[in-house]
Amino acid sequence: MSITEDRQGATTVHAESRRGGLLAVFQDVSSNIVRLMCCNIAFVVFNIPAMGIAYLIAAFILPKFSATLVPEEFVSTLVDMGLHGETNRSNDITGQEAAMSLYVLLMIFCIMLLVTSLLVCVGPVQTGFARVYVHFAGGGSGSSVKEFIAGVRENLKQSIPAMLISFVVTFICLLSVSFYLSIGLIPLAALFAVILVFFSLMQNIVYRMMVTERLKLFQIYKNALLVILIKLLPSIGMVILNVVVFAVVPFVLLMSSQLVLIGIYVFLYLFVLTAVMHYLNSSYAAGLISRFVAAEGEEQDD
Repeated sequence: MSITEDRQGATTVHAESRRGGLLAVFQDVSSNIVRLMCCNIAFVVFNIPAMGIAYLIAAFILPKFSATLVPEEFVSTLVDMGLHGETNRSNDITGQEAAMSLYVLLMIFCIMLLVTSLLVCVGPVQTGFARVYVHFAGGGSGSSVKEFIAGVRENLKQSIPAMLISFVVTFICLLSVSFYLSIGLIPLAALFAVILVFFSLMQNIVYRMMVTERLKLFQIYKNALLVILIKLLPSIGMVILNVVVFAVVPFVLLMSSQLVLIGIYVFLYLFVLTAVMHYLNSSYAAGLISRFVAAEGEEQDD
């Protein structure tokens, strides 16, 4: 598969690239906000199995990052640091219960981070959403449900292996980060962390490419990596945006343990922000694909 900036004769046409760039993307978000909210809710529901897998990964990996992240040690450490509960007419919460609540919130953060970043998600479902996002960007007024079903059905042979690849890469990278942290090799731990966050962006491009380009899975991954390297600085910007939206903001909201902020987190990430961010990632991927990835017809002509 060749990489080229000449897309004049491309057989696959991406709507976003013809409609005004970044401004058009945000116009699409605003005009499709209700449908994106529906996608957000559906994403959460369809990825409940992935949340179970994410829980197993988090429960296995967290203690390897630090002995204090074992539940019992976590609770003991916070209590020793002076965390206390709350006692009043309506509540009687001990320090241990408050610490365990924080640990539960930490697990929820880890699970949702893995799922919303597409590192641990149901692959066929994500190709369905990728197809829907193409539909939104093209200004389509037809059934989004039909587009979703078509995206799932037509890409099963590739989306399932891509999902499994992501599980393996995520587990290896997290295990590597924990191992190198434990022996004090911070630079190597940071390297694997960086690889993981870039792989998350790569997965967004992979799922998008599945529904717009007829390529073998190896070619999809190869081209996804190449376009990220070619447009490295903008890709770093998208990675930072993803880290802020999917990691920094949720961590602050959840670990505050304030009911109001937790409520804001629930609203934003279960109803709005996840799908909006996925749509922005999909639009960014569309721009890279339309500019650099030669269409199937061009390859056949070669």
